Amino acid sequence: MSAASVSGVSVTPTYYLFNSLRDAFRSDLRQLWQLGAPEETPERWKEVSPAYQLDRIKAPVLFQLPEQEYRMTLDYALPLVRRHQADIYVFPDEPHIKFQPRHKLAVYERNVDWFRFWLQGYEDPSPDKTGQYRIWHGMKKKAVSSRSGKGAHDGS
Repeated sequence: MSAASVSGVSVTPTYYLFNSLRDAFRSDLRQLWQLGAPEETPERWKEVSPAYQLDRIKAPVLFQLPEQEYRMTLDYALPLVRRHQADIYVFPDEPHIKFQPRHKLAVYERNVDWFRFWLQGYEDPSPDKTGQYRIWHGMKKKAVSSRSGKGAHDGS
């Protein structure tokens, strides 16, 4: 089993939409990523954006996102949540790099819990963490049933 953790935004059509009124953003995107608007460079977008790569994502994904950016991930995060392959946490009043000590601690602890759960089968016995493990067990159950052909994704 593998697992992944995401803490910031990636290049997606929604990311482009939210930032596209700024000339410098569009210029940087073109220079750094060779991307124009999604309708202008669709093949390049399909290569670099996770929104167009959902079928290739097999691992469970933990999203721990700052409030200022989480909306820009929804075009790929929500489809993963719908298929029980992702868990999302949003940290209020946080910019791109989380700075509030309690949020940083929560992210660090949850990352350790996440990877220990998926890679080692370990669960922290703290009663404060039963909620996260309930979600993750549900995800694991869905993953096992999907691999075995039972309970395949019905789009709900």
